[in-house]
Amino acid sequence: MAKFVYGIDLGTTYSCIAYVDETGRAAVINNSEGTNTTPSVVNFASPTNVVVGQVAKDAKIIEPGQTVDFVKRLMGKSDFAISYNGRDISPQEVSSYILRKLTEDAAKLINEEVKDVVITCPAYFGTAERDATKKAGDIAGLNVLEVISEPVAAAIYYGYTREQSKKNILVYDLGGGTFDVTVMAVSSDVIEVICCEGDHELGGKDWDETVMRYIAGEFNSRTGYNDDIDESTQADLRLKVENAKKQLSGREETPVTLDVAGLRERIPISRATFDELTAALLNKTVDLTEKALTIARAKGVEIDEIILVGGSTRMPQVPRILKEKYGKEPRVLDPDEAVAQGAALYAVDVYINKQKSIFTWEENVKNGGGDAALPPVENAGAFKETLAGAVKTRKARKIIVTTTKSYALKVLVDNKDEKCNNLIIKNTRMDGDEINVTGHFGTQEANQETVELVVYESDDMNEYYDVDDDLIIGTAVLALPENLPSYAPIDVTFTLNKEGMLRVHGKDLTGNREITAEMHAKGIMTTEEVEEAKKHSSRIVVL
Repeated sequence: MAKFVYGIDLGTTYSCIAYVDETGRAAVINNSEGTNTTPSVVNFASPTNVVVGQVAKDAKIIEPGQTVDFVKRLMGKSDFAISYNGRDISPQEVSSYILRKLTEDAAKLINEEVKDVVITCPAYFGTAERDATKKAGDIAGLNVLEVISEPVAAAIYYGYTREQSKKNILVYDLGGGTFDVTVMAVSSDVIEVICCEGDHELGGKDWDETVMRYIAGEFNSRTGYNDDIDESTQADLRLKVENAKKQLSGREETPVTLDVAGLRERIPISRATFDELTAALLNKTVDLTEKALTIARAKGVEIDEIILVGGSTRMPQVPRILKEKYGKEPRVLDPDEAVAQGAALYAVDVYINKQKSIFTWEENVKNGGGDAALPPVENAGAFKETLAGAVKTRKARKIIVTTTKSYALKVLVDNKDEKCNNLIIKNTRMDGDEINVTGHFGTQEANQETVELVVYESDDMNEYYDVDDDLIIGTAVLALPENLPSYAPIDVTFTLNKEGMLRVHGKDLTGNREITAEMHAKGIMTTEEVEEAKKHSSRIVVL
């Protein structure tokens, strides 16, 4: 029986699904409307139906209180996206409906169940955001093989479709709601992430809102209208401005018509005006790009090529400023589809490796080794199915990632100043599936009974930084033996896996007492909450 696996680009404004077909080619699967991308908008049409995609995007104009867009910006940041029918709904559940739209439409088109998936997220997503992405897949009823970074997926597609000589590339990924920039070394065998930077709150949406303010201001000055524009009119204006932005990629000027309270104005906007209005936003992306390149250069890496990913890179100002700044003509890499296609190729690699793991486990058990009660993956039997066509002989690429966040322990410096001491620093290379760092500390007082280990996650790359309790992701308490002197030695080990989950181990070296705890950032759903959302989602029809 043929078996397919899938890659999903769960985007802020548009999402996309792809698979590796019988010929070994990564192919995007259209939705039921016949388009290769689906707007990431969810309209709660009734207690038993949600509408996802272009129809939901259009519904935002007349039902703004029942419609959610840009939900990706809430992932891992909030446990609330919308209240509907007397129930608060999480960003994870809203995202699960987008995933269901993609996978259910794909299943109908190719007449094959869509179950095993790799889902992408921005490179700089931390523990909570990555976990939220995976939980969205769980709620949608999918088997999420892995969550990987969008630029890594783009680089996989780049390596698959281009020449195989080693190159250092910069992936500039400007989507509808997020921005990240990643420097990678890419070859036929290995993709190594050197460093990444990004902004969770920077994307094409911000360009649109800047132009919306300009249009509203022009409207007010021409008509004398001074009241606020209602939510429905705002939604309509957003659609018109988004369309105008696209038109300005090929034209020098285009009009935007605004109707408010019986007043109507046709306001022209030129590409030059658009570029001037949004220059500060564009410069933010350049600043982040320069920050990433500075880190890469410190590691001895100079880039050979700039790759553009994300729909917002179609704005002519993007390639122009990058060429002016770095003297290289950026290469456009299927802005809307490359990430999903790369994720599909990677899904095959993950699937093959899991198959190999199962076969190795079975051989070990057969030969008297290993634990028969502990298969290497969940649902091991499902991975025995044969992948389709040319995929069976595909050679998996080695992926080397870096840490996307810094992880610190609260300490007392010089016995007076509380500081966060980074043990794991952002953009540190991870040669395997995890990284381990041990710090050596001591008790503060004599006869101290416990030590509280307070752990922080941040983007700060300094060894020490000021305490900010908004950055706490967890605590653990280590019990100590009696009669310890001050400065009694304690070791604390941070273990971070490539999916962004942190384990903390504390050990008192005098009495050999130990504690291990998983650190969970704010906003992470519990197993019970996921099951409740999954149960509710299963009763909802996605249209």
